[in-house]
Order: sequence, then C-alpha cells, then structure tokens
Amino acid sequence: MSLSPTGARILADHTDGHVRGHAAAMAAMAARRLVTLRTPSKGHMTAEGHAALAAWRAEHRDAPQTAGMVRVALKLPGKAHEAVLTAARRPDQLVAGRDDRAVYWGGEPWFRRTTLRTVHEAGYADIRREPGESGSTTWESTGRSLYLTPAGRAYARQRGGIDVGRRRVVIIAGGQNKQPDRGRQDYPAGELYTGQYHRSLRRAADALTDPSLIRIVSALHGLVPLDRPLHPYDVTLGSERAITTEKMFHHAAVEGLDDAEVIFLGGREYAELLLPSVPHLLLPLAGGMGDHRGLCRQVCEDPARGDAWWARAAALFTTLHPTS
Repeated sequence: MSLSPTGARILADHTDGHVRGHAAAMAAMAARRLVTLRTPSKGHMTAEGHAALAAWRAEHRDAPQTAGMVRVALKLPGKAHEAVLTAARRPDQLVAGRDDRAVYWGGEPWFRRTTLRTVHEAGYADIRREPGESGSTTWESTGRSLYLTPAGRAYARQRGGIDVGRRRVVIIAGGQNKQPDRGRQDYPAGELYTGQYHRSLRRAADALTDPSLIRIVSALHGLVPLDRPLHPYDVTLGSERAITTEKMFHHAAVEGLDDAEVIFLGGREYAELLLPSVPHLLLPLAGGMGDHRGLCRQVCEDPARGDAWWARAAALFTTLHPTS
C-alpha cells in the first residue's frame, strides 16, 4: 500500500506504535486503516501501517537515512521543486541554468541562479569534483554545471513519483579506421570512426542508453561525447601522445562516473586504461572481436539482454560502493 511522503514521515517518526501528525493527514491514513485514531492528531499504527512503512523503506532503501530510517524530504519551493523534477527527467540529470548554453540556446527548460542556489543548498545537486578538490570548491566559485546528487534523485522519487536511478553511461572503444584527413575539417566524434568493429559497438551502445550518455574512449583524447568535433589522428595506446591512466582519472571525474553505472564495450587494452578510475566498470564482452560483434548484435535484437547487463552493472556498483 503506497504511502505519500507526508504519511511516510509521520509513520517513520512513531514511537512504539504511537503516531501523531496533522489532523488531515491522520484522517487520510485512518481511512486507509494505517492508523487508528485516539484524537484527530494522535493514534496507533496498525499492522497495515507497519506493512506500508516497511514497503516504503524497501522502495527507498538508497535514499538518505536518519537514525536508521529513510529521511523523507521536505518539499522545496515551487521553482526549486520543478528544477529537481526536470533534471530527474533528463538522461544526464543536469539541473540546467542559463550558463548551460546547449540547454539555454536549445530552448529546453532552464532555471535562474536563485533557484539553482536553493537546490544546491538543499543538497540535491552539486558540481562534479575533480581529483584533489575539497569541499571548499563550490558551484558559486567555479561556475560549473550542477547535477542531481543521490539525495536529489531520492527527492524526485518521493516528491515527484519519478523512477530515477543512477545515470547509465556506456563507453565504447574508438578505432584506427577513421574518416579521411581533409586539412582543417573536423568530424563529430560519433561520425569519425568508420571501422566495422566500432560501428557494432556503437549500435549496441545506442540500444543500451541515451546518446547523451555515450562516450568514446580515444587513444589521443580520452573520453569524448559523440558531438565533440575531432580531427582525424594517428595515435595508439602506449605511444608518446596517448592518453594515460593518470589523465583518465581527471576525465572520469569530469564525467561524474563515480555516480553512474558504467558499461564498457571494447577490447581489454582500453578496459585496463579505464578500470583504475572506474572500478565498477562492467565488461560484458568476452572472446575475440567476432564474439564481441555477436554479443553486440544480440543486445540490439534482445532488450532483455541489455536489461541483464544493467542489472549486473548496478550490482557491481553497489558491491564496490556500498554506502553510495
């Protein structure tokens, strides 16, 4: 029996079954037989109430806890509430402001700094911190974009009924085969690589997640989004100009991969480059390139296989980050 955030707060604050709350809320719960009333604002929790509270806790087990109980979020003011729910509906979970130019110029919903400040101060959104940065590095001082925190996602589930979890990021290997070098012409990263192996990885990535959450790992550039302009290059891992494991820590932090479920599609050499900075990286491909292409084809044809991969990625994240 589903509880409202207000009902959950009232029941979670009970002592030995004694419940008290606003008369209207208590009356609503009494009508559903979750409590029996002694006065309009006081009563006892019923067996149905205990069951409803247990179901609420199970549903929100990854939400912030207070004294061992799920913390029910207080409702934000109108625009701040809207900003959190809008971000929860975006695949990238961006709490967009005017400085987020792609959103602003693209005509998508964005919010004023006063609204962003309210969401940030409530702990529901934060910047992505880079290696070596402390808590003194703030959104106000850096001007970086804000993204939902785990608490922000819990708020969207509780207060907006939005089934939002961690972002699902897919990283795919680039490749040696690229578009021709035509002087000063660049290509979007998603169009630069032309090899059949890369194309099979890309099709699988498209089946697994939103394009905004696909990253290509380049031997020269590291992690790049599909729309980033790149010039054709001839660099392989291990060469003098290649991306290093140390630089990859910075890239992973900028992408917020510490707060995302991540699947990698590609060969072992790239996986070993990524694993130190993304230890919860799921590697579902096995065998040689032909086997990889076959598995990618299967995930394109059978959504259940993709769901199984994401279930494994979520379990791996929880195992390696039990308090997240």
